Amino acid sequence: MATRTHDIAVSVAPSLRGAFDGRRELSLGVPAAAGIGDVVEALLRLYPRTRQLLAGDSGEPGSLYLHVAMDEATARELSPGAGGMPSGCRLYVFALSRPPRGGRTGGEG
Repeated sequence: MATRTHDIAVSVAPSLRGAFDGRRELSLGVPAAAGIGDVVEALLRLYPRTRQLLAGDSGEPGSLYLHVAMDEATARELSPGAGGMPSGCRLYVFALSRPPRGGRTGGEG
């Protein structure tokens, strides 16, 4: 029996396109039961330069880190017991800069 897959659209902010081989939009085929973590893992595997954008304790203030956002309908589909990501949903990948110690975060892209 074949595993069902869903196509997920990913919009990439201009400031991150270098890490995504210059692409402004991606289309990922993921298993029907995939969650947001599965999509992030796929992005990290397909675009290794994105790994440097993972937030961690060792990041320098002002450096960028990866964020993934989704619309409300997608979030509802991912609520406990609702299953995986819906086919045709769109995720948005953007970066925020690390705030200086005691400062506020600023958006990029």
